[in-house]
Amino acid sequence: MDHLDILTPLYLLIILGFFLKKYKFPSIEFWPAIERMTYYVLFPTLIFAALLKAQVDMQLLGNIVIIILLPTILFGLVQWLGFLSPNLTGPTLTSMFQGAVRNNTAVSLVIAAWLVPDQGLAIMAVVMLIMIPAVNLMSIFVLLKYGEDGDNQRVSFGRGIFSNPLIIACILGLVFNLLGVELPKSLLGTADFLGRSALPFALLAVGAGLKFDSLFNSKLAIALSSISRLILIPLVCWLLCLWLKIDADVAKIAIIFCAMPTAVSSYILARQMGGNAEGMAQIITFQTTAAAITLPIFLIVAQQY
Repeated sequence: MDHLDILTPLYLLIILGFFLKKYKFPSIEFWPAIERMTYYVLFPTLIFAALLKAQVDMQLLGNIVIIILLPTILFGLVQWLGFLSPNLTGPTLTSMFQGAVRNNTAVSLVIAAWLVPDQGLAIMAVVMLIMIPAVNLMSIFVLLKYGEDGDNQRVSFGRGIFSNPLIIACILGLVFNLLGVELPKSLLGTADFLGRSALPFALLAVGAGLKFDSLFNSKLAIALSSISRLILIPLVCWLLCLWLKIDADVAKIAIIFCAMPTAVSSYILARQMGGNAEGMAQIITFQTTAAAITLPIFLIVAQQY
């Protein structure tokens, strides 16, 4: 499938979401509700169903740690270079860190299903099994260290991890997979229907969450986190895949996952735990927009792997 055939529907849905929210259609209350529905019900169902069918083995888990998790940790640490600027505050560092280490799982799941039709979602589910807990652990730790109380409602480390619906879905999916539990076909069919509905709703929600007001107020945070997230992490992932001769399907999913802009949910976490929420919104908006340029490049790299 041509990369434009894959990416154009994604960005059209994101643009549609932006304008629907801008003109308050169907209502201003609709969009927070659909975000909660996607985050707490649709996405967890999609992840659980994909993990239930995934072939989980130690080699795949080890490869994901090396080609995705290690570059993510490395360039997450690079964000501390921002402290070379005397104007950088702790809360802004937390937004830079999240901007570098977190991925937009909505877009990556859509592309994975198209890029590797047979195993894409299953491989992505295993990637998320490792990456979702890892990036949440790291992000919450950094927010606890550098966030500021202000008027925000802070959440505890344990609560932030174990109340995350995506982590719960990963754990349940893995446990059911390893125990060989077979669900009735009617339940699996229901889960598949819910999972498929997650993707378009999530893309609309991404567009609805974009904020272009005062976009470049946090230039340092945007630059450092975006270069890491959109260019360096996927580049290192690709080089590691070549060096280690990773299976083609796994490499394609890994490269695309690493090339994703940061997660929209980063804004919610920043707001809850005393991060720079405004700066986080600017990073999300810039990366989502800039990925329209960088993502096609890495999609071509993945397709030709």
